[in-house]
Amino acid sequence: MIPNGHITIYNRYFESRLEKYQRTVIRDVVWQATKAVSGRSTGVLASNVATVFIPMARGANYLKPKAWQAAKSGKWTLQEGDVIVRGEATDNITTEYTITSLRAEYEDVVTITSVDAMDQGSPNVQHWQVGCK
Repeated sequence: MIPNGHITIYNRYFESRLEKYQRTVIRDVVWQATKAVSGRSTGVLASNVATVFIPMARGANYLKPKAWQAAKSGKWTLQEGDVIVRGEATDNITTEYTITSLRAEYEDVVTITSVDAMDQGSPNVQHWQVGCK
């Protein structure tokens, strides 16, 4: 696996019924994206998808989603509904700077739809395969 970039993960959580996001930059990952348009009888449908491969060696501060919900600070997770930006985004999500603002500013912003732990084999090939849309 030859890394081709960095990503910024925005992990979503709720605090006092308010939706909040914690930002984490993960370096040296593989980003594979497909930008396409598929025709349907009802019109044109964009089918932009990305698959992100994150080496488990980059997971020193990784926690599974349930454990992360309890700990959060200084840790990160991979869960459906979280947002990933290709590159090192420096913006924090606030009431003024929203996910919509993030999507307007950055070219490649996707939402996690699936996470597969590929933890078999040597440490050099173990990774998370993250499906995004």
